[in-house]
Amino acid sequence: MTAEVGRRGVSLGGALYVVGVVQFFASIYLTGLRYGPPSYSPLRNTISDLQAVNCGVFQGNQVCSPLHVLANLSVAVLGLLLVMGTVLFRRSLPAGRRRTVAIGLMIVAGLATFANAFTPEDVTYLGDLATALVAFLCANFGLIQIGRLMSATPSWRGFYPLTEVLGVVGLGALILDGANVIGPLGSGGMEWLIVAPALLWMLATGVFLLMPGVSSRF
Repeated sequence: MTAEVGRRGVSLGGALYVVGVVQFFASIYLTGLRYGPPSYSPLRNTISDLQAVNCGVFQGNQVCSPLHVLANLSVAVLGLLLVMGTVLFRRSLPAGRRRTVAIGLMIVAGLATFANAFTPEDVTYLGDLATALVAFLCANFGLIQIGRLMSATPSWRGFYPLTEVLGVVGLGALILDGANVIGPLGSGGMEWLIVAPALLWMLATGVFLLMPGVSSRF
């Protein structure tokens, strides 16, 4: 009975990952449609611009996001579902110190993401910067640790190279962004390169865990 509950928990964790990512992308897309003037550019504007509460000039850019409540709500939901999904997902990984560290990193990333919803850049810039930095660091370091755990789990061996690569890409983009090496991607594009790996991993992992018979392997 306990094993069956655990398997269902793993599947539920996957579902929470999928819901978290899908609702985030949908909300960000809708918020971007109503953004401006000027119109929202994924390369020029950051996600934080969509979360800004007021219309005006911020950090040299004109920001105006009428649907900022929707954007911030979606960020909060993403953070909560990352935490909840990770707690349930942990059973699919081998127990031990590395799992504790990896799961802890992802939970902190989720909590920081949730907190970021309450620190709009134009209200508390340092708060927005701090919560985003913690989320970015922990999520990408967490992916690298999870990838190593997956390499020791037969059911995950097809996933571990992708997981580690995504973590390295996200971490590398964060380092380049911190060094102000942005290039043609722009500040917005570089931020998406930092964020996208964790989101893609959540989506891919969630879909995999929802496939028939997969949860029974763990």
